[in-house]
Amino acid sequence: MFDWLKGADNEGAPAPVVDSAERLALYQKAWCPYCQRVKAVIAELGLDIAEYDTNDPEQLQALLAGGGQRMVPCLRIEFEPGRYYWLYESMDIIAYLRRHFGERA
Repeated sequence: MFDWLKGADNEGAPAPVVDSAERLALYQKAWCPYCQRVKAVIAELGLDIAEYDTNDPEQLQALLAGGGQRMVPCLRIEFEPGRYYWLYESMDIIAYLRRHFGERA
C-alpha cells in the first residue's frame, strides 16, 4: 500500500527477481552523475531498459506517485502485472542489475 507521507510499501523487503529487463524502468535525470553510473552498467550489461527523465513533469509525477520520493536514479521493477517495487540508490541498483542480469551479458 502507498502512504503519501512515507512512500511505497517496500521498505525492508528485498527487491524481487524478474525474468526480463523488459520489466524494468529507470527514472533518471540526464545531468545526474549517479544516474550516469547506473546507465553505464546498463550499457555494459547490454540491457534494454526503458528510461524516464524526471525533468518531464508527467514522469516526475509517476515517480512520486509510485515510489514516493523524487530521488533519482530509481529502478522500477514490475514483479507482477501492474505491481511495482521501487529501488533507489545507485549502488543498490547496480548491485541488483549485476546480480540478476550480469551472467547474461
